[in-house]
Amino acid sequence: MPVTLLKPRLMLWAGSAVTDHNRSPLSVDVERIETAKRMANGTMRKYWIADKRTFSCSWEMLPNATAFTVDGHAGADGIENIYDAQRGAFLLQLHVGNGVVEPYTVMFTNFSKTLNKRGKFDFYNVDVTMEEV
Repeated sequence: MPVTLLKPRLMLWAGSAVTDHNRSPLSVDVERIETAKRMANGTMRKYWIADKRTFSCSWEMLPNATAFTVDGHAGADGIENIYDAQRGAFLLQLHVGNGVVEPYTVMFTNFSKTLNKRGKFDFYNVDVTMEEV
């Protein structure tokens, strides 16, 4: 019987917990949407519209089934099922520490799942990218 760790998960995708089993660091890149224009007197004017974030992470040697992950949250098949179910925008919740949850409305922009090793159960490498709406 696998041992389940009681640490809180980092991410919830549309209300579904995603595993931290062999997860790479979560990368958060910010794209600033703005217009910059040089005025006739040489000064610069910027009009800031919004900051949009891109979230990306990957998992290496991730078991296919949730039952085989160390924390009991969605494995490779569960992550793919969440991806398949979300055709549009959904809620990404990040647990950043001290019980703080930061919600973002995002859409999937990239998903890949590569079979890495076969055995008693399969291991996959999974890459996911989401952009803030």
